[in-house]
Amino acid sequence: MKKCVLLLAMFSVLLGSAADAGTFRPKIKVPKVKNFDFATGIDNPAWETVPAGQFLKLIGNVNDINRKPEEGASVKYLYDDQYFYVRAEFIDSDIVVNATSDGGHFYKNGDVLEIFIKPGKSNYYWEIYGTPNNLNTRFVYGSRSNLGLPSGFKHDDVKIKVTSRINGTLNKRDDRDQSCIILVAIPLAELNLPHLKTGHPAGTVPFAPGEDWRVQSARYNYSRYLDKYELSSYPQTFGGYHSLEYFAQIELLK
Repeated sequence: MKKCVLLLAMFSVLLGSAADAGTFRPKIKVPKVKNFDFATGIDNPAWETVPAGQFLKLIGNVNDINRKPEEGASVKYLYDDQYFYVRAEFIDSDIVVNATSDGGHFYKNGDVLEIFIKPGKSNYYWEIYGTPNNLNTRFVYGSRSNLGLPSGFKHDDVKIKVTSRINGTLNKRDDRDQSCIILVAIPLAELNLPHLKTGHPAGTVPFAPGEDWRVQSARYNYSRYLDKYELSSYPQTFGGYHSLEYFAQIELLK
């Protein structure tokens, strides 16, 4: 207990100084894009002008603050009138996914991109997965106190889309891979769904310019070339990926 209290105290001090430098809780400007074709979306020229957020290790001790993962990663965001786009690029020496269908807890099955998104001043939030073999999962929590309760919902009229590009081979352990890009398209209709999912009326916090929304992108990285699986995210977070306090604020540009 004393060690935990000391760690928290040290982290609080370091967090205060790091926050001034924009390391924690950065503000991300998200441009609006026109004529986005998802089929070729990984190579859309609009990505070239979007700054990349660099993943950092999940903080387990004070030495992890501002520490880069062994295998780096970055993320960029765009949106249009229909989707919020998340493009993550991973260095990955061993691309592995054992899941074969949508809707699972993919962090138990191999490499995965996790996207957390929530209104800044509301309790409800989404946890959305995309994998190197183009699977997706969505979980919605009425608040963090509901974490661990059944939270998956299926809506046939709302589809999350995932596409990827692998520089290497999937699930082949006798070679060495290089990298993977995962693109996830989250329908704005999903983020504006009514109380059935969030417990709030539709439109309470629309996903639109001028509204306060927060986001975090995170990664589970499994590799036979690492001593253990690696956890990293942008922005860097402490205590687990559901640490909502460290999500980045996003500004949707008009």
